[in-house]
This record gives sequence, structure tokens and C-alpha cells, in this order.
Amino acid sequence: MERFEHGGDIYSHEGALDFSANLNPLGMPAAVVEALHANVERYDAYPDPTCRELRAAIARAEGVPAGQVLCTAGATDLMQRICLALRPACALVTAPCFSGYEEALEQAGVTIMRHELREEDGFHVTGRFVDDVSRNPGALVFLCNPNNPTGLTIEHDLIVRAAAAARDAGSTVVLDECFLDFTREPSMVPLCGEFPNLVVMRAFTKLYAMAGLRLGYGICSDAALLERVRTAGQTWAVSTPAQVAGIAALGVDGWADRTRAYVDAERAKLADALRSLGLRVVDGKANYLMFQCGMGLYEPLLERGFLIRRCANYQGLDSTWYRIAVRTAEENAALIAALRTVLG
Repeated sequence: MERFEHGGDIYSHEGALDFSANLNPLGMPAAVVEALHANVERYDAYPDPTCRELRAAIARAEGVPAGQVLCTAGATDLMQRICLALRPACALVTAPCFSGYEEALEQAGVTIMRHELREEDGFHVTGRFVDDVSRNPGALVFLCNPNNPTGLTIEHDLIVRAAAAARDAGSTVVLDECFLDFTREPSMVPLCGEFPNLVVMRAFTKLYAMAGLRLGYGICSDAALLERVRTAGQTWAVSTPAQVAGIAALGVDGWADRTRAYVDAERAKLADALRSLGLRVVDGKANYLMFQCGMGLYEPLLERGFLIRRCANYQGLDSTWYRIAVRTAEENAALIAALRTVLG
């Protein structure tokens, strides 16, 4: 198992139902598909390198000036740019957490320090993290809300305290909110003006099921920092189809509310079903669930046509932990039936 293995590798497992990637079970909005088809004639020209129309749409949606928005080819592109632009002596990440942060940091030659999320604390981020931020001045701090793979959200006040501690320590905080729209927790975007050392990272990938189009963005009130990040990557990072899709997605009324209602209901049913099979489930609030099983599940489920996420390559977890996406009611029921068979 590769250290930086991610979910969504359907190309190595053709025909498998993919529970390893956490996308909106409602799929891509119809309005996005229609907009992509309607704008085909624009795709033979270079894309707008500054994404002016898209940045304006994001700014309206987020309630910030367009100058505080940077569009990138997915959130991964943004985190890589940040690491390459800043190249700090060290970085602080939580463990377990999304391995993409460490991958980007290693590519930039940054020393990584890990803040362990304790199993006895239920893998929650606590005040200990704020203490670690204060103890490491000048560090690049990565924080994920909700956390991936646990799905647990972080108390808003604790994030504010961490951002304040980082500001006092001369550190930059990258807050990953790519899954926040699946929860009912508040965003830190309204506080970006108060914390110029904060970059809030968001993406269209998850909520709008646009993983193949690669579209993410960062919000930061420090214009000089944002410009450094912009120039750390290629000029035409965001394709014209991605820009078209993003603008159309932001015009779909009530999409997040509709998605949350569906995911909340299906996640609860899925968690109950997993527990009924004797599995230990972490009460995440995103569109995925992390659970523990002493029996190997990956291969037996793959043989039955289900691709799940092994969590052994997450720092702080072992081979007994797995993560599954919340998909449609029918697909979730099919996975549970397969699990029931595997577990005997």
C-alpha cells in the first residue's frame, strides 16, 4: 500500500462501485452539465488565466472581495502552490489527516511535525493543538474541518484560537473546508479579514461532484501572500470547462441544503447498519464514515464489486480502519449486504 495512496482509483478497478472517493451522492447538478455543453465553442481558446468571471461569482457567494479569491486546479493544486511559495522551515499537521498535505510539504522540502489526534479523545482536535501552534513559530499549519478521514468537525472557537495563536507566532494557517458544505458548521471565511495569516481552502470537487474537472479556490485577505501563491503555479491552471462549470454550479439554488438533507439521512442509516454488524463507527458529520473492523475487508469487498478506502496509510491509524463514502440509498444498502456476507 503506497504511503500517499488516495481514494477514487476506479481505473485500476474497472466496474467496482466506488466508496473510496467522497463525492456528492446526488451527482453533478444538471445545470452544470448543460452549461458545459452550451459553451463547447469556447474550449478552443486559452482560458482566462485570472478566472475573472468565476472569481467574481465566488466572491458574491462567499461575501468577500474578488481580490481575496484565487482559483486553482483543485484544492491539491492550491496546497502545493502554498508550500512552494512559502517554503517554511517546518509545518504542523494533524494525524490522522489527509495525506495530501504531507505530500505537498515533502515536495517543497519542508520538515513535517505531526500533532497526534488521540484515540482516547475520540480523534477530536482539542486545545492541545493550539498549544502546539504556539510552540512552533513560523510554521505552516494545516487544519482540516471536517477532518478527513474521521469526518469529525472542529469547534469554531478552537479554530479561531488556533488562527490567533498562529498570527501571534508569525505562522500561516491553511484551513481545508472542502467538506464543510456537507455539515452545518460555520465557515472561517467571514473572519479572513481579521486573520490575514489564514488561507481558507475550498473546492467544487465534493459538493458538486466535479472531481474530473479540477476546480478549487483559496480565500485570503493578505494580497501579497495570495500573489505569491498565485505565481507559484502554472499560468493557465484552471481550464475553461472548469470555469464554466464553477459559475453554473454557484447559480444552482438550494444545492447545499438539498445535499445536506440527503446525506444526513443516509449517513445515519449507514452508521446504524455498520454498528448492527458489530463494527466501531466514528460519528463523523461529512459525506463519509470511518469505521474499525478486526477482519480484512478491502479484498473481499473488492471481489464483490465494492471499492472502499483503506486507512492504514493515514498517520495514526492501522489496517483495522476503513473509510466509506455516503452514496445513494440503494448503493449503501448493497454495500451493507456485501459486508454482511463477508462478515458471516
